[in-house]
Amino acid sequence: MLANLDLIDVRILEALQEDAGRSVADIAEIVGLTPSPCWRRIRRLETDGIIKRRSVELDRRALGLMFTAYLEVKISPARKANYVKFEKAVQSFPEVTEACMMTGPYDYLVKVVMADIDAYNEFISERMIPLDIVGDFRTSVQVRNIKDSKGLPLGHIQG
Repeated sequence: MLANLDLIDVRILEALQEDAGRSVADIAEIVGLTPSPCWRRIRRLETDGIIKRRSVELDRRALGLMFTAYLEVKISPARKANYVKFEKAVQSFPEVTEACMMTGPYDYLVKVVMADIDAYNEFISERMIPLDIVGDFRTSVQVRNIKDSKGLPLGHIQG
């Protein structure tokens, strides 16, 4: 279901996606409103669940997190309880920055970010293998990041 948004709402969302730390006054100026109605719109977008949260983006390299890998994981045996166990475990691992259930030969795609290959090996041996439900996995190591956007495309919304 598509939210009922007008062009000003879309412009507010675009401004917040670009920089969630912007002041209401800055956003109001960008979208052509005064601060009070702009603030009311932002609150409505939050109340309606369009804005889930505002966060800060950290520079992983500046923090020494130089290694990113993607794991394709196959759960075995394929039982509902094992999928639940895996999902719960993955949600608790701070090294996992994204995880999705997928179609195809593997059940999950898991993105992990850590300092180096040694930390990755420890992650596999100390976190993944002890789950005893990972039947198979394949790792792809990120060589270079071409685009890393958390923003969503909003061009399809006709305000």
